[in-house]
Amino acid sequence: MNGVSHEQLPEAVLIVVPVYRGEQTTRDCLQSLVDSELPANVSVLIIDDASPEPAVKAICREFAAGEGFQLVENETNRGFVASVNSGFQADPAADVILLNSDTRVANDWVARLQRCAYQQAEIGTVTPFTNNGTICSYPVFMGSSPLPQGWSVSELDALFSRCNSGQYATIPTAVGFCMYIKRACLREVGEFDVENFGHGYGEECDFSLRAAQRGWLNVIAADTFVFHEGGASFAAETQDRKRRADQVINELHPQYHAQVLQFTQSDPLRRYRRSIDAARVAKDPAQVGAIFAEHESQLQQVLEHSDALLQNLLEEQGQRQEEQRQRDELERLLEQSRQQFALTDRALTEAQACVDEKNLSIERLNGEIADLHAAIEERDEMLRAAYLQRDVVNERIAAMEQSRSWRYTALLRRHQED
Repeated sequence: MNGVSHEQLPEAVLIVVPVYRGEQTTRDCLQSLVDSELPANVSVLIIDDASPEPAVKAICREFAAGEGFQLVENETNRGFVASVNSGFQADPAADVILLNSDTRVANDWVARLQRCAYQQAEIGTVTPFTNNGTICSYPVFMGSSPLPQGWSVSELDALFSRCNSGQYATIPTAVGFCMYIKRACLREVGEFDVENFGHGYGEECDFSLRAAQRGWLNVIAADTFVFHEGGASFAAETQDRKRRADQVINELHPQYHAQVLQFTQSDPLRRYRRSIDAARVAKDPAQVGAIFAEHESQLQQVLEHSDALLQNLLEEQGQRQEEQRQRDELERLLEQSRQQFALTDRALTEAQACVDEKNLSIERLNGEIADLHAAIEERDEMLRAAYLQRDVVNERIAAMEQSRSWRYTALLRRHQED
């Protein structure tokens, strides 16, 4: 297998297929899994996220019963991201292939994705080419398109396998329509972010960027093609989800849109697409006109996508400038507050000095009052003693007046006066 030994490959790979809506797309996806060449170490887990369509529920049960696929039926709608995370937990040792229910696979696609994942130890995620997967799109790069006229999924995938055998390239993010994740990467990076990405869109970008921050590589398997219908479960909500996801990605990973813009401008995947173009023309020269039209559409798609990325970057720059302005204003207000605090602190210090001085005066006054109270107490004691002495004298005088000698003396005093 192009230099990859069987000892390096995982013991188990779990294909997780979250399902919500889309009767025909779900049936086509599950049937393509049955028809493809799944290795012996591969199992399939269908997660019915409380589909509101009875036909979809019936299809899931049909393939579980008839093909031996595992089936989990959520009692209530948990949302895409939470359902995927439960799939991650279903087999804690297995690598995982996250496969949308609006895809179709062919041939030995799993073996090629697995082989790509184990060509390099640092590879964490692998994404195949598709007709509707932005940076992984063919024939219209950065766009979506039907299959090239006259080609089936199986035939186009076989062409990729032959023309780009064993080749891969680094990409800024995996694309979630079909995403191989090594278990070692999943253990280190953690599951998808339910809190920030809710019912789905952008969660695989966040995961890929978190993986890259830890040294893992996100790559595209240039020799594998998977068809993607796009937006089958939530078509009406896709644009709103994209806008919300872009806002969250901007906040969590400010460098993301600049990285994607640089990637689209350099377009390192061009040579892989050109090899397919050449093979198509070699098989049928009449394909030249169709390929020319595809390139024309591709140019328009790239320009539109670049404009959108530039707009995002401008908005991010404007947001950063506004944040800087707010930071500057906050710093100005903080400086004013610091100055006001310094003035207030000085005033408080002066006021405290006055209070301390007043307290000292009060203490002195309290001392004088205490001395005065003591003097008054002393005077009162002296008065009380004087009153007591006066009472004693008065009692003695009264006693003298009552005595005979005193009366006799007083009588003589009156005769003398007469």
